[in-house]
Amino acid sequence: MYSVVIPVYQAKRDLERCVRSWLVQTEKDLELILVDDGSTDGSAVLCDRLAKQDQRVKVLHQKNAGVSAARNAGMEAAEGEFLLFTDSDDYVAADYLEKMGQLQRESDSDLVLCGFHHIYDGADIRKIPGETRVCRIGDFAEDFLALYEKSYLNMPWNKLFRRSRIGRFDTSLSLGEDLLFNLEYMRKCSRIAVLAEPLCYYIQEESRVTLSSRKRRNRMELAARVCEETERFYKEMWGKPHEGGRIFTRYMNEVLDECGKLPADRGMSYGEKLAVIRGYAHDPLVESRGDEAVLTALDYRILWFFLKRKMTRTVYLLCILRRMAVVFVHWMRRKG
Repeated sequence: MYSVVIPVYQAKRDLERCVRSWLVQTEKDLELILVDDGSTDGSAVLCDRLAKQDQRVKVLHQKNAGVSAARNAGMEAAEGEFLLFTDSDDYVAADYLEKMGQLQRESDSDLVLCGFHHIYDGADIRKIPGETRVCRIGDFAEDFLALYEKSYLNMPWNKLFRRSRIGRFDTSLSLGEDLLFNLEYMRKCSRIAVLAEPLCYYIQEESRVTLSSRKRRNRMELAARVCEETERFYKEMWGKPHEGGRIFTRYMNEVLDECGKLPADRGMSYGEKLAVIRGYAHDPLVESRGDEAVLTALDYRILWFFLKRKMTRTVYLLCILRRMAVVFVHWMRRKG
């Protein structure tokens, strides 16, 4: 049996779509564990109603403790041999479980991961991790770097785990806990399978993402820690540091990506946004290792040129121009 854990918080708008996508799976042998994390928008009532409609749905109610605590509670209640996760505003293809399970059985893998659809403000970006393949963990070093660079390892929701080997999510972290959870699990793996099909739908709406300047600084401090932990993990797993600074490059891309998000954040003043950029420019990891990053995107290379020189206003202006270009491209795609 497969156990699917779905943390639920203020998710009334999208929860039913998510749950229905699991209940119509071609593979029927599953249990769905909804963990209501202290919702006040009617999500808790909706969870109970969905459970009455299908006996495969179980509901746990808890005081608000965060997504990691909710996932941990769901894992403790799980009874299946294999464990999967989904966020309440996302959904999966009808044959997701069948295809993931089939590849696991054929390869006897401890971890299976697949591609996904990144639905960003309505635009569908298909993320496909190369070719379908099965790797022994000792031969996985290059695949690890390739998947890490493309963000296939950061999340738990495109993966199938053996429940007997799974750990817990770190409830003290607000960023990077999913990646660290996956890395710790991979230490226990002998074989990993990659399915080159986009079977999950990850929904992201830019208008719903607003962070204070303090939270943005905290996010990047945590991202720096995750970068260093990932580099340490790689060295411990494969006996040598990775070449080419590819893990650090990912961190630099995150820094520049955070800069790029600032123009769209309506919750911060102009001065606060400049302060955030200034903080990134003076980040110890950025200052000491920034030039190690291999930035392939031209816009990121330009941003780094000015960020390195602490030209915060110029960086922000470039981010505005970049956002205008992105909005225009999205508009053209929808129009076409």
